[in-house]
Amino acid sequence: MGYLVLARKWRPSGFGDLVGQEPVARILKNSILQGKIAHAYIFSGPRGVGKTSTARILAKALNCEAGPTPNPCGKCDFCLSIAGGSSMDVLEIDGASNNGVADIRELREMVKYAPSAGRYKVYIIDESHMLSESAFNALLKTLEEPPAHVVFVMATTEPKKIPLTVFSRCQHLPFRRVSAGEIRGRLERIAAAEGFRISPGSLEIISRAADGSIRDSLTILDQIVSVSQEIDEDLVRELLGITDYQGLSALMEAVLADDKEAVLSGVAGFADKGADLRQVLKDFIRLARDILVFKLTKRPEEALEAGEEQMSSLKSLSAMAAEEQLLALLSELLKAEPELKFSSNPRVALEMALLKASYFKAFLPLKEALKMLEETPPNHSIHSIAPPAPAAPAVHDPAVKMRAVEGPLPPGPPAEPQKKTKTPAVKPPVADDGQVKGTKDANEILALLAARAKGPMLQSALKIAEGRIEDGKLVLRFRDVNPELFEGSLQQDRQWLEDEASAIFGAPLKISVSGGGEKGLSKKDLLQKAVERPFTREALELFDGKVVDVKEING
Repeated sequence: MGYLVLARKWRPSGFGDLVGQEPVARILKNSILQGKIAHAYIFSGPRGVGKTSTARILAKALNCEAGPTPNPCGKCDFCLSIAGGSSMDVLEIDGASNNGVADIRELREMVKYAPSAGRYKVYIIDESHMLSESAFNALLKTLEEPPAHVVFVMATTEPKKIPLTVFSRCQHLPFRRVSAGEIRGRLERIAAAEGFRISPGSLEIISRAADGSIRDSLTILDQIVSVSQEIDEDLVRELLGITDYQGLSALMEAVLADDKEAVLSGVAGFADKGADLRQVLKDFIRLARDILVFKLTKRPEEALEAGEEQMSSLKSLSAMAAEEQLLALLSELLKAEPELKFSSNPRVALEMALLKASYFKAFLPLKEALKMLEETPPNHSIHSIAPPAPAAPAVHDPAVKMRAVEGPLPPGPPAEPQKKTKTPAVKPPVADDGQVKGTKDANEILALLAARAKGPMLQSALKIAEGRIEDGKLVLRFRDVNPELFEGSLQQDRQWLEDEASAIFGAPLKISVSGGGEKGLSKKDLLQKAVERPFTREALELFDGKVVDVKEING
């Protein structure tokens, strides 16, 4: 006999040889022990996980000389003929090429006859989802009430394509993907038995490349062994076109650290080696996902299919980025994947995707930004490191407020600590009609309130606000600043503000907030003004976005 490939040579011969399918093996073994063998089964699952092999093992278990038994001997004539594919009582039918009504009619005629030598006739229909609708309908009655000596096993990778009328007549046993650790253990035993010298890192790469399929892993090993029986990581990566993990980790580190020069040189390194840049992006996305899983789970070693070296790399990379940064990074990379697939210049597309992703380093999570704002004195910018300016312009100067939004302000002196002092009442101005009005006195009241305010956020709000008094209210107006930013602080201290303002003013005053914005501008003008701002323009260019709507908060 000629050379037998590893996938056939090491095909499971018993339920104990199945890898990663313990629930299925347990169900079938107990069914045989209890004499509760179903007349029809559906084995579903990914390719190469043991569906057809399990069907053959079931046929052996039912027809073995020592059976029916959950542990077929593998040595009797029945077991040997089934393993060799020569048994007259076990028929394997290819559903893809025998999918017509005529084929099913022939099968129905064969079902009537008793087994030639064994106890059961077992019909294994591979790729059963390929049968036509008419063929399924022709099989229904036979499938529901077959002779006592017949067992049907339908193997499929797409169980959703099997009609419900067929599905309801069968026992469904789902096969799962085999984990990388289980594949690695199986390959290690086979390599030792075959006399191959293979490094642990090579086993790790092959088990991950198999993507949950035992058969694929043995096919890959067969391919590599044909080149050399001493296998290392470099040989495996070269033959399989696998992206270098160390290079990938270095590229990820550059993206997370916002090192644009290192990002470009990293992509150039992959391109110079002739790597498939589309595959590089796929592997990069998987690495980003692994980092996020490492950061979110308490036991990442159980959630991730990774070796010790990779776990160490994931630990250092996860410490470099916040969850929000990783989520934004993954979102950007997933959007770039179809663009790279159809791009005429994959290298440029990959560079642009990674450079965009590197900008997320500069963004702060919302909780962190609000916390910093709460802890920062009102006269200090969060990012301010510049020396104080020679002359500080008034707080209500529009130019100063624009810079507060778009860039840092010079630091000012720290606010004086809160002191409980009595301030002489300001005589309220009265107009000719008897109404109490005024803006000058309102701003004086705001200045006194700011000096006596309890928290930095409230101090900032009172210093930025402009005031006016009308109809027994102190109306606060915020220009170029969204009043919702201070809404929580103002609401929390509203009673204190009203009591203090009334005491200073000498008459009862209620606090009212009027929105910012620029009155008299149309929606179109507001939209244009928003787009012209440098920060907005930079964000739109960076993320290829657009302004969907703009809202004016009226006073």
